[in-house]
Amino acid sequence: MIRNYTTETLSKPNRMRYKLSEFNGVNTLVAEELLPFRYSPKSYNFSFEKGVLSSGVGVSKGYVKMDGQSWEIKKRGISVKFLRFYRYTMHTSDSCLEKVVAYGDDGKLYDVTLNRLYSGFSVIGSYGEVLDAVPYAYQGEDGLLFSTVNGLYFLRGITVTLLSETQVATSLCVHNDRVFSILRSDHYSLYFSDDFDASNWNVSLREGGYINFDAEMGEIVKVLSFGGQVYLFFEHGVMRMSAYNDQTEFQLSKLYFSVGSLYKDTITVCGDRIMFCASDGVFLFDGLTVKKVLSEIEDLFAETQPGAHAVFQGGKYHLACSLVMDSTINGAPNSLVIYDLWKQTFEIAHDLTLRCMVALELNTVRGVLAEVDSPVDFLGIIDHSGKIGDTPTAKLWVSPITHLGVNSGRKLLREVRLRAEGEATLTLCLDGVDHEYALQTGLNKVRVMRSFDKLRVLLSSLSPCVRITQAELTVDLFGE
Repeated sequence: MIRNYTTETLSKPNRMRYKLSEFNGVNTLVAEELLPFRYSPKSYNFSFEKGVLSSGVGVSKGYVKMDGQSWEIKKRGISVKFLRFYRYTMHTSDSCLEKVVAYGDDGKLYDVTLNRLYSGFSVIGSYGEVLDAVPYAYQGEDGLLFSTVNGLYFLRGITVTLLSETQVATSLCVHNDRVFSILRSDHYSLYFSDDFDASNWNVSLREGGYINFDAEMGEIVKVLSFGGQVYLFFEHGVMRMSAYNDQTEFQLSKLYFSVGSLYKDTITVCGDRIMFCASDGVFLFDGLTVKKVLSEIEDLFAETQPGAHAVFQGGKYHLACSLVMDSTINGAPNSLVIYDLWKQTFEIAHDLTLRCMVALELNTVRGVLAEVDSPVDFLGIIDHSGKIGDTPTAKLWVSPITHLGVNSGRKLLREVRLRAEGEATLTLCLDGVDHEYALQTGLNKVRVMRSFDKLRVLLSSLSPCVRITQAELTVDLFGE
């Protein structure tokens, strides 16, 4: 019996190289299936400067530097966690002292001088839970006006003066020689003091007074002096008040109504603008109009933001907030988002709980001083060291799931090449199955030889100093 055989000629694969020439950060605004390969639906603790993955946000020891010497900013001989920071300048007959005042979890006030060597945080005293504070000049001397649950006080150096027992204010601002406040007992009224006298709140056309508001925009959460005007931030909107010395000439204008709720401690003056976080996003306010920013990561923000707070320093808005991502820490906030107002770019630090921050723009020290609660208890300056104290941050970059633009036929991932500095891990998720490869310093040629339909690339590192560039995937495409 004679059998006939046919010979099948295997098709030659079409070899393609997919280059990941630059990393462009996080974007959740576009559906993952449509997201360009260079973007990530989830990434944290990496920086994307100039398209390179490198060590992201960290917190390192802060130093006062002057006269050729340096002195570490730290708690000396005290065991306390700081909950709030405030800063003011105190002029004396022969010097100008730059002060930071801290409120601790032990109920005490502490202060440190940041333009004097050998100065550490020392106790001022206990005056009750601090609600808010602003720099203020009282009777010709500059200091810090602060409100606690026990009243309104003035601090200068180590001297504290009680100005009012009734002014228990959750928000304070100084404008045109008056102090404006929101009382803890009345969040629907704006109170103001007499000219030049924060101890006089008598209601009179010649002294102090108050203005009542309806509940249309909710409670007043913060009052700010900005651009020659007083701005009232409500739970659901913003109003502007022209407040000149004569209170009969005060004028109010409604500027913005929000469906979302504004978070008080995120409302921050950022140069010639104001930024704030609300339950429906992060916004930039120029005194007249409101513009949403950080839309790329809007879906990552948690529905509520307990403990959210922000400061502005070096052209950047530093927002401690809660993001919905895998986390190893409990409590909130769990992240830090840094938004550059000039470049309109941002960075995400995750698995990081900051209790409080203060912006420092001094000749002796510059940056954001932060009290870290987790992953370690640490006081330092925010930087790009890739670690908190001596603890490296866990860095992660995740690509979108992709078919590489080919929806039919068999695909074979032959090799991945990328250049790294520092130890890192490459994880290839092929059709839902993870394959890990260790990366070393230098050019890494990872031979894979696995078929797939969909893939995802993950890059991670526990190294404080890491840099990843020039990623390239070699794929063989077979016809059907």
